[in-house]
Amino acid sequence: MNRVKQWALAAAGCTTLLCGCSTDVELNAPYDRTPVVFGLLDAAQDTQWVRVNRTWLGDGNQFDAALIADSSEYPAEELTVRIQERVGGSVAGEWALVDTVIENKSEDGIFYAPEHQMWYFVPQGGLNTDAEYDLTIAIASEAEEVSSTTNMIAEQIGNITQPPPGVNNFKLGFASPGFTTTYPDITFKWSSTAGASRYDVTVFIHVMERIWSDLDHTDLIEERERIVEWNIGTINTNDDEGGEVLQKEVSGSRFYSTLATQLEVDPYITRILGTWDEEVQIARAVDFVLTVANEELSTYLEVNAPVTGVIQERPEYTNINGGLGLFAARATQGVYGVGYTTASVQHLIEGDETAALNFCTPNPFSDFYCD
Repeated sequence: MNRVKQWALAAAGCTTLLCGCSTDVELNAPYDRTPVVFGLLDAAQDTQWVRVNRTWLGDGNQFDAALIADSSEYPAEELTVRIQERVGGSVAGEWALVDTVIENKSEDGIFYAPEHQMWYFVPQGGLNTDAEYDLTIAIASEAEEVSSTTNMIAEQIGNITQPPPGVNNFKLGFASPGFTTTYPDITFKWSSTAGASRYDVTVFIHVMERIWSDLDHTDLIEERERIVEWNIGTINTNDDEGGEVLQKEVSGSRFYSTLATQLEVDPYITRILGTWDEEVQIARAVDFVLTVANEELSTYLEVNAPVTGVIQERPEYTNINGGLGLFAARATQGVYGVGYTTASVQHLIEGDETAALNFCTPNPFSDFYCD
């Protein structure tokens, strides 16, 4: 009988404890805003931009919260954004950034659009590629400043050697038609620039499309310019001292496969490869462009590259003190308006892979001229 009483008391105690506990579970951690900063300085640009956002945490559907500007943006009056230029340890310039709203953001995303807040400054005379730049952000509601520092990528004109800059009549040969068509290897060559850690190599192919209303191509509806992006690859430098000889080789066959992949076959569309330079007497169609990243940007791109292995977890990288994000430098160098050989356009027009794309050349002295 005593044992029965003990079990009864234990059961009553458990019931009391269960009834006294709340079934509400707090899933969110204590609210903590973290600044998220992105800025890429580019000495070739007149206006320099920095974006300042914040993380948020709230109840309910976070996709709905993302569509509200106040969730991810600070009120402009809360922020003081400054950039300081240092050369050899001495302050050489300082700018207070101005806030503005721009409207080039797609409405298709999950975040607030189409407007978003940006901060900018316009350095008179441009940025000094030998300097370092310090970013500081004071937030009225926060005790500590957000800060970061980046070096610049030196401006080095003429470091591209292939294709040769300044040679107005230079032509690339992508194919040699014959009984058996051969595709020569195209070599792109340059030397690294001081401050650069990564080069993304891209060729842009300029195409003019003509859209016709009839299959005889007699009634022209419109003309539109297309730029086909041909990604050659990425090269990382051994260091950022500059002067390292770099090169990329690619088969000329990829020129044709790139066009075949990115352009649609349509009998109502004819295409002109490039534009005619009357003064030099050459058809220009190709831009060779190097997109250059300094060490901070290079590391950020590597860390955030698509994961291809079994382990999907990636490390977090930021160089923002007191926040998240990136403050770094980039540059663009290139050789623009490179020509192409007659054999290249002949294979483009006659080759099985691209014949249906209806190409011609703007060269009036060519057998493949656009009549």
